[in-house]
Amino acid sequence: METNQVKLWKKILISSLALIGLGVLFIIGILIYVPIEKRQNRIRWYYQDAVNDSLRVDYDYPDKDYVRIYNTKQKRYMSPKMRWFSKAVSEGDSLTVFYDLTGKRGYINLHTGTVVIEGRYDHAWNFSEGLAAVCRDNKIGFINTAGEEVIPCQYPTTTYAINRFGYAFHDGYCVITNSKNECGLINPQGELVVDTIYDCIWNPSDLGVRIFQDEDKYGLMSPSGEILLPLYYTEIWCDGVNLMARKNGVMVELDTSGKVINPFCSTDDYKPMYLPSDYEYAHPTGYFKYFVRDREGIINSNGKMVIPAIYYEINQLNDHLFEAKTCDVDYYYEAWVTIDIKTNTIKQAR
Repeated sequence: METNQVKLWKKILISSLALIGLGVLFIIGILIYVPIEKRQNRIRWYYQDAVNDSLRVDYDYPDKDYVRIYNTKQKRYMSPKMRWFSKAVSEGDSLTVFYDLTGKRGYINLHTGTVVIEGRYDHAWNFSEGLAAVCRDNKIGFINTAGEEVIPCQYPTTTYAINRFGYAFHDGYCVITNSKNECGLINPQGELVVDTIYDCIWNPSDLGVRIFQDEDKYGLMSPSGEILLPLYYTEIWCDGVNLMARKNGVMVELDTSGKVINPFCSTDDYKPMYLPSDYEYAHPTGYFKYFVRDREGIINSNGKMVIPAIYYEINQLNDHLFEAKTCDVDYYYEAWVTIDIKTNTIKQAR
């Protein structure tokens, strides 16, 4: 008969062999799985994309993380290895930005796939009106298609400005910034035609005018920076067809000179009001909601404004009393007031 000690050693040996066997199987599984998964990833991420009839882009992400431009007719690569390049170019331009393996930006010809301007800039933007903005040592300048720096890198910029502004010429002028992210305009000679004193200057809208902003007021200027409408409105925007502005809960339509051509507008159809007891919405009260962006106001049946559109939500309580939410839910609480249009008083509510 085996002693208890021998039996114990046999159990330990069997358990050890079993664990070793499981470990060997695990290692074999890993050795088989990793190459398969690697191959699957390579199949999934290595792909091609056409640029034009003769050029394509080969993407190789899993292992080497680069792209190259290949000429299918000449059967050879035209570009060096790059991290990425932009396929978007302005109308009539052929040069586009690429980002090389060293972290610098240059320009390639999207028609031929060849490098025209070597990567030497920290940031770069596509060409517009024959010039492209480039950044070196947090200073913005502009180059021509030959790579010549026609406007030296002299205008300060920041990460905020780089992410917000396109630094592209439109109608002969370009928005530029200073070290405080304030905006002005320059001409193609690099001359400052509008001082860098505004919080923001937008590129010309579809209607051909620039919207500009300082603190909480908006105005209009021409593409060259001539002030058409001084800072006045709470907001101005262009919807592609119309030029709209709002102030004190009223939205108006402007022409391109800044003149009001429609003194009262709504961003949506008027909505009839009902009392809380009218569950079937069968008896409108004669008042209507109107909308200015994300705010609500009230007009009467004659179209006269009785409550400006400065509230986030309005409900009618009786024939002359309304409740309105003054704080957006994004602020994690809601503040309500009651508005008596008969006595023209506002009181804190729930």
